[in-house]
Amino acid sequence: MKSVLLKLDDKLFEETEKQVKALQVSRNGYIKEAIANYNKKLERKALEEQLRREVEILKEHDPDKELKELFETASLTDLQKHLDE
Repeated sequence: MKSVLLKLDDKLFEETEKQVKALQVSRNGYIKEAIANYNKKLERKALEEQLRREVEILKEHDPDKELKELFETASLTDLQKHLDE
């Protein structure tokens, strides 16, 4: 496990302390969970962008209409499920 020194401005620190107390969790646990959630959010955003690019490629090549519609209506919820696994 690695250690990280973290400096926060006063307002962010106070907001964090408020949440830590309300959730009754350790500051360290709260920050680790926040980082993990943000990493998942960024990964999801990257996958969504990749999906959008692939849909555009399919549109440009005019593939089978059924396949094209399938990609256009692809559920981002399914991507979420994949990321949560």
